[in-house]
Amino acid sequence: MPKHPRPPKKSLSKSLLVSLGIPAVFIPGLILASLLGWNWQKDLNKLVERGGFYQNLNLFPQQAVVAQVIDGDTLELKNGRTIRLVGVDAPNRGEPYFGQALEYTIALIEDQEVKLEYDAYQDDKFGRILAYVWAPCTTQKGCQNGQLMLNQTLVENGFAKVVIYPKRKKLKYQEELLSAEEEAKKENLNLWQD
Repeated sequence: MPKHPRPPKKSLSKSLLVSLGIPAVFIPGLILASLLGWNWQKDLNKLVERGGFYQNLNLFPQQAVVAQVIDGDTLELKNGRTIRLVGVDAPNRGEPYFGQALEYTIALIEDQEVKLEYDAYQDDKFGRILAYVWAPCTTQKGCQNGQLMLNQTLVENGFAKVVIYPKRKKLKYQEELLSAEEEAKKENLNLWQD
């Protein structure tokens, strides 16, 4: 686990928060709170002692109940946090197969308890958690040991494409996602229909 520097005894700044691993989406709010009297040095020291921002189970839970599926690759948890499936991109509203991807995802995980697994990139610039979502299953394609990875299942069924960003660290399940996409292309499934 990377060591984060202890907050120095000076004013709170964007560069200090970035050095502590705080996501950019939270920085303006934290700076405002410090201006309004928040004891940031004490609280940020606690955060560092507990392993850093990304170890906080309130922000990055290991399991949760899905309250609502927003679209094929985005969902909201009962605790209000928004999850974006890492490594995949399902159609957006108005694009072909949007409705099918949405309905497929709703059928698999809405109101279900899911497990969340994180990669090197745990959040995005919009404040969404980036995760692999593991759902309970019985006989669905991709079901192994009573679980399926939603990210991979969407790709396998042609409801999402793999998204790999150049110059970023390789994803934990990159090979599995790419293999699933190749199979969906070969079978001309949904997004890959000629």
